[in-house]
Amino acid sequence: MYLEYIKSAIASIRSNKGRSFLTMLGIIIGISAVLTVLIIGDGMKETVNSEMDSIGATSITISLDNTKTDKKFSLEQLREIEENIDDIYGISPSINLGGSLINKQKTYDCMIQAGTEATVNSAGVKIVHGRYYSRNDVLEDKNVIVISQTAANKLFGYEEVVGNTLQIDAYGNAGELTVVGVTEDTSMDLALAMYADEPTLIASMPYTTAASLYGLSTDGIDGATIYLDNENRDEVLGEARSVVENIMGLRGENAVKISSSLGFDKTTDSILNIITSVVAIIAAISLLVGGIGVMNIMTVSVTERTREIGIRKSLGARTSSILTQFLAEAAILTFTGGVIGMLFGFLVSYIICQIVGFAFKINPLLVIIVVAISTAIGLFFGIYPAKRAAALDPIEALRTE
Repeated sequence: MYLEYIKSAIASIRSNKGRSFLTMLGIIIGISAVLTVLIIGDGMKETVNSEMDSIGATSITISLDNTKTDKKFSLEQLREIEENIDDIYGISPSINLGGSLINKQKTYDCMIQAGTEATVNSAGVKIVHGRYYSRNDVLEDKNVIVISQTAANKLFGYEEVVGNTLQIDAYGNAGELTVVGVTEDTSMDLALAMYADEPTLIASMPYTTAASLYGLSTDGIDGATIYLDNENRDEVLGEARSVVENIMGLRGENAVKISSSLGFDKTTDSILNIITSVVAIIAAISLLVGGIGVMNIMTVSVTERTREIGIRKSLGARTSSILTQFLAEAAILTFTGGVIGMLFGFLVSYIICQIVGFAFKINPLLVIIVVAISTAIGLFFGIYPAKRAAALDPIEALRTE
């Protein structure tokens, strides 16, 4: 019986193809708009999270509260901390220093990032020529330096400068350094190189080398960064405080400060979720408009088929049969519109994600929900015209011309 209702509904839809398409159009636009917003929102979140990982989301910062202790880290203690924490890439002092890089007649302001060999795991470090400085370079206080592609081009006029030497002026203390590696430019390198009329170059060197040039103490380090895989962050967070307190002799003093980007990640996700939800709700208004269009067309259909309804009821058709047929017709219209809108939404969201550089990600649960919503809209907005058709008096219906 229900199969017959569906066949009858499909026949009615096919007999009015143009009107049926216009009815579905509102649903198609609404579904595709909502789906596009949600897919782009998911892609935006994934892309932002990936960018966060690339700028240091996989790092933890440790420091000591100077209001509770006057102790500082030494390089030896940092090495000991590194050896006692599982599943990390390494640990390094977090030091940024200023100065000037000099090559022949060229002098540029520079920002020196001083640390241990573990800093190769920090944000955006990718070696394109040569190598990064090693543990031996740090232990033996070697005068080596790693510069960016931009710095190489500014100082030497070309990129492959491994083995060349340059001078650094660290506030009056000069030193000659050998370039052992060239890193790929990051957005920070490019931004500082284009800043105002005087570019600032970025370079990295062993902390011990920087300590010699700048007069820093290897026993008076304020803080350090632990580099790790993002998947191990919770475990490392739980272990790091205990290890640092034991090695520094600060058990029970609550003087160790541990910070990570985890809270920032959650805040970012919350903000992006709110933005996506608000835009999706605005887009969903078009679904309401589409649903009203379905109700309007179905009401017109009931008016046109009043005599047909009267004949069927006079021949014994039950009220529930008339109601079911019109509900089936409304549901088929919106279900079909929902499927077309879903495919169109996939296409549009894919094109937009490709243009803006977002990840394209489809959530299967989202697809099921969207199709279910489109069918439910047909049932909801089809109830009024269906009940109107089912409630018609057969005698009055037969009199209709």
